[in-house]
Amino acid sequence: MIARYAILFSFFIAAMHTAHGQAYSELDIGDVRARFFSNGRVAGGGSTGSSQYEVPIGEPASPLYVGGLWIGGQDADGGLRVSRTLYDSFGTMHFFPGPLTLTGTTDAATSMAYDQVWRVSRAEVDAHHAYYLCLNDPGCDLSIQFPNGYTIPASFTAWPAMGDIAAGYDLHLAPFHDFDQDGNYDPADGDAPCIMGDQALFSIFNDYLGSMNGNTGLGIEVHQMPFAFNSTDPAIGQTVFVSYRLINRSTQTYTNSLLGFFNDFDIGCANDDFIGCDPSRNLAYAYNWDGMDENCLGSVGYGLQPPAFGMTILKGPLVDANDLDDDASDLLPNWNGHGFGDGIVDNERYGLSHFIYFNRDGAACCNDPSNTSQSYGYLRGIWKDGLTMTYGGDGHDIDPDAITCAFMYPGDGDPVNAGTGGQVQAPWSETVQTPATPDRRGLMSMGTFTLEPGENMHLLFAYVYARAASGGPEASVAALRTRVDSVRAFAETLPVWNASETQAFSNGCADYTSVSVGEVQGTQPFAVFPVPVSDVLHFQAPSGFAGGSFTLRDATGRTVLQQRIMPDRNSIYVSDLAKGVYLFEAVARDTRFTGRIVKE
Repeated sequence: MIARYAILFSFFIAAMHTAHGQAYSELDIGDVRARFFSNGRVAGGGSTGSSQYEVPIGEPASPLYVGGLWIGGQDADGGLRVSRTLYDSFGTMHFFPGPLTLTGTTDAATSMAYDQVWRVSRAEVDAHHAYYLCLNDPGCDLSIQFPNGYTIPASFTAWPAMGDIAAGYDLHLAPFHDFDQDGNYDPADGDAPCIMGDQALFSIFNDYLGSMNGNTGLGIEVHQMPFAFNSTDPAIGQTVFVSYRLINRSTQTYTNSLLGFFNDFDIGCANDDFIGCDPSRNLAYAYNWDGMDENCLGSVGYGLQPPAFGMTILKGPLVDANDLDDDASDLLPNWNGHGFGDGIVDNERYGLSHFIYFNRDGAACCNDPSNTSQSYGYLRGIWKDGLTMTYGGDGHDIDPDAITCAFMYPGDGDPVNAGTGGQVQAPWSETVQTPATPDRRGLMSMGTFTLEPGENMHLLFAYVYARAASGGPEASVAALRTRVDSVRAFAETLPVWNASETQAFSNGCADYTSVSVGEVQGTQPFAVFPVPVSDVLHFQAPSGFAGGSFTLRDATGRTVLQQRIMPDRNSIYVSDLAKGVYLFEAVARDTRFTGRIVKE
C-alpha cells in the first residue's frame, strides 16, 4: 500500500514548478470566470488591463483585485502569530502550496510538487460514475451506453487524494468518492474526485513555509475548494462559493484566535470606490461612489450604473464548546452567528465579528499592515496606531469619549446596534469622496476561539455580484443584499451545510453516492419505479422532499429533465428520451438522494 502511494506522490514530484504559488486554474462555468492560485490567493491583479475575476463572463471590467485568508492567534508563550494574504510580493504572502506532515513540517520540494490547482466538473464525475455503474451491471451494455468508449480524465488520475504516509503526511488529502469502498483512491476502480457544485477547483497550501518570507506561521494546512454552478438563476450563476478546511498540524494550542478574509475590491476603476458592510448578512462589499465608473490606472471601468460586489460568510468557525445551546440575542456573536438558540449543543458558529478597511496610501494609521502586531490588530478592529475603530466619520477618532465599534460603514445593516454593544447609533456609510489616494481594501474577521493541535475547521464563503438596472450605486447595493439572501438560502440546501468539521469535504460525496436509494439514515425510502422504464417514471416522495427538485442527467452529465417535487406520488414522462442509463438526483433542504435508472 505504501509503495502505491509513493508512486502517486512521485507523479507530483515529476510535475514540479519553478516558483512557489504561481500555478492557477479558473472556474469558468455559469456566468463567472474566477482565478484561484495554488497558495490560496484569489484573483491577484495580473498584468495591466487583465481581469482575473470576470462577472458576467465577457465583461472587460473586474470587481476584485485580490483576496485571501488570514489567521492569527497567541501561542503558549503569549506570542502573536499571524499568517496572511496580501499581494504576491516578498513579505506580504505567508502561504505556500502543499500539505504539512502530521507534525506540522514540510519542505520546498513537496511545496513545489503541489504547486497545482486541480479542476473537475460534475459532468466528468457523473460520466465516470455512469461508466463504472454500467461496467458492474450485467444488464448494462457498454457498447450501447458508451459507443465511443470512455477515457478517464487526466484530472482524475492526478487528483491528490492520497498523501505520502511514508514521509509523514496524512493518508487522505483531497476528498474522493470511494466507489469500491476499499479505502484507496484509484479511478480505474471507479473512484472519482468528490467536488461541490457543477465545477470545482482544489488546492492545498500551508503557512509553515511562510518563514521563507520572514513570517513565523502557525502550522496551518488549508484545503481550498472554490466551486460554482451552471445555473440560469443569475443569483447563483454569477456567484462563486469557496470552501475551506483548515487543520492545525502544529503541536501548539492557539488562544484568542481569529480567522479573517482580506479582499481588495476594485469595482472596475479602483479610485472611485466606497466600501461597506452589512453585519446582519455577514457581508462586506464595495460599490462605486457615483453613477459612472470610468477607466483608470489601465483598468476598464463598468461605465454607467456600476455594480456592487462583496463576500458573505456562510459558515464561520465554531465558537468554543461550553456544553450549552447558547441563546440567540442582540449581542455578538449570538446576533449574526449560526446555531444559536436552535436546541443543539455546541454547534454555534461565528458570523462577522469585525470589519475594518485600510488604504493603499494615506495616513500611516490606516494603510497596509507591515508586521504581525499590526495584522493581528486589524483582525481585532484596531488601527495600526493602537486606537480601536470608532463609530462615525472615517472610523479613526482620538477622542477618548468616541464610541468604539466592531464594523466600519455598516449602513443600516446593524439595526440592533450589536457592533456598538447596544449603544443606539444612526446608520453610517462612507460619504467623503477622496480621489486617487484611498483605494479601499477590507478585512472581515471572525472570533475569538481556541485552536487545538489537530483541530479541523470548516468554512464556507461566497463572492456575490449584483448590478441594478437603474437607481445609481445604492440600488446595486440593495440588489446585492437581496442576492445574498438568495445565495444563503441556496447554500443551506448543500450537503456540506450541516456536516461536522471532519466530514465537511467528504459529505460533498453525497452527490455521487452509489448506495441504493433508501439507504440514507434518518429518512424515508425514496422509491423510483419501474426500472427499467419505457414511458412514465414514478416515485413516492418522502415528506421532507416536497418542494425540492428532481434532476435527470444522461451518461455525459447533461441535464435532460428537471422538475419540482410534489407531495406524495410524482410522475415523470421519459418516452422521448433515448435508451440508456440516466442518473437522477433528488434535492431538498439538507438532504439529497442520487441513483440510476435505465430507459429501455
